Amino acid sequence: MYKRQAIERYKKLHAAIKQDLISSCHDCSDGGLGVALAETAFSGGLGMEIDLRKVPVEGLERNDKILFSETPSRFVVTISPENKEKFENVIKTDFSCIGRVTKNPEFIVKGINGKIIINSNIEELKKAWKQTLAR
Repeated sequence: MYKRQAIERYKKLHAAIKQDLISSCHDCSDGGLGVALAETAFSGGLGMEIDLRKVPVEGLERNDKILFSETPSRFVVTISPENKEKFENVIKTDFSCIGRVTKNPEFIVKGINGKIIINSNIEELKKAWKQTLAR
């Protein structure tokens, strides 16, 4: 069952890419959602405002588990606001808008209680991330 759902997800994602609806796409494998979001912000040099209450999860009641659980065939996708409706029509189900990209280079995450749990400049986060890779 899960394999079939993953294949369908990849097909829909491919269709959206072919229609040039996606600005960026990153898998949620190594490091999970939090790392995928941060790496997306690093590569674009833009900030993000994320709300973990909007992440479609079942049974996870901790911010760290939502942020760092690695999930196969799950992606972080950014789209331009003008592509939102077209993207949603292609993807149809199995997605959630959990935040937005900002010009301000701050990475802000609200936890499941609605309070800010991360508020950092993306360059500071990138520097800390790179230090772990150098070891």
